[in-house]
Amino acid sequence: MEISIWLDMVKQALISEGLSDPGPLRQVIKPGQAFGLVKRLDNTWEMHVRGFDSGTLEAEIEISRDYFEHLDDRFRRDATPELLAILRYYGIPYHITGQLPQMTVRLEIPQKLTPWKPVAALAGIVALLWFLGRE
Repeated sequence: MEISIWLDMVKQALISEGLSDPGPLRQVIKPGQAFGLVKRLDNTWEMHVRGFDSGTLEAEIEISRDYFEHLDDRFRRDATPELLAILRYYGIPYHITGQLPQMTVRLEIPQKLTPWKPVAALAGIVALLWFLGRE
């Protein structure tokens, strides 16, 4: 099967499972990335899946992009088992290269989550007041 057709099948299955395109401003695009989809699991966690032109997939569960802690690798884990379950459910053939994680790591919620939007809004207001004060 041609890689682009296979990737489209995977993408459509993921969309059926509730993943969606967050848009280019909400996701770092990696070299060779054909698609990137995200699903909010709850108020804290999201599942991210990237498909690459080479036919490889990458999946992880991490803190929501709504929080600064999203940038901290301690709050991220491989989500290959969840991705494989979706592929099996939709009957999409796949081939595994490398080693699968032997256990699923349970992620701990940080003691404090820091939403970045209020911080950005406050910084914008301060910058605007500074700019207006210069005149």
